Amino acid sequence: MDLLLTFDWWIVAILAAIAGVARGLSGFGIGLIMMPIGGALLTPAFMVPVLSILDSPASVFLLAEAWKRIDKRDVLILASAAAVCMPAGIWILTYVEAGTVAVCANAVALATAVALLAGLRLRGAPSLARSLATGGLSGVLQGAAALPGPPIILGWVAAQIPGPALRANIIAYFALIDALVVPMLWISGLFTVEVLWFGASLLPLYLGGVLIGRKAFGVISEGLFRRVVLGLVILGALSGIVVVSLGGGAG
Repeated sequence: MDLLLTFDWWIVAILAAIAGVARGLSGFGIGLIMMPIGGALLTPAFMVPVLSILDSPASVFLLAEAWKRIDKRDVLILASAAAVCMPAGIWILTYVEAGTVAVCANAVALATAVALLAGLRLRGAPSLARSLATGGLSGVLQGAAALPGPPIILGWVAAQIPGPALRANIIAYFALIDALVVPMLWISGLFTVEVLWFGASLLPLYLGGVLIGRKAFGVISEGLFRRVVLGLVILGALSGIVVVSLGGGAG
């Protein structure tokens, strides 16, 4: 409880409010917005369970709203592949520093997002092989660097999935990833009393932001929505590269 209302708390609280708006609007964003700076200030081992505390209730709320638009088959294939490949990402950590993995993953995400903004598109529905490969890469990045989102999100954007379905799929995928990660964090003993208090103190700001973002989704255009999604990926990738390069990343 010593961290409450400190300078670090106020910085993370501002990030939580912004991340909540992004999550409600796009279906994702909490990790991309909060982890680079929050992890540098308070360590990734502290921030990862805090993010789980914030995002678990948001996932339930958003999932209920998005349920009818979810491509359940595609999401389950991706999440299953991710679950199988997560241990491979953890294994990578024994040989490659987490910061190095994060920089490489963010660099690929940045290049892909810029290409998509420039007009890159994939034709046709995703094949089973492509879905398994994308989900597997997401799982590896989750295990190695806590970055499961970019491969999944960029793959769906490239496939030109309509905005409402894109957002619904993103919400469902992250809900499943949360369900996989939370027990692992609990077993690992990362949900300390200080983490629980810190996370609980940020919940009103984060969930308030989610409500604002949810309302904003109903009024923005399809084109703007896609630019927001890609912009969040670019912002998160740049932040991750800069923070790790300056020595604040996980290692």
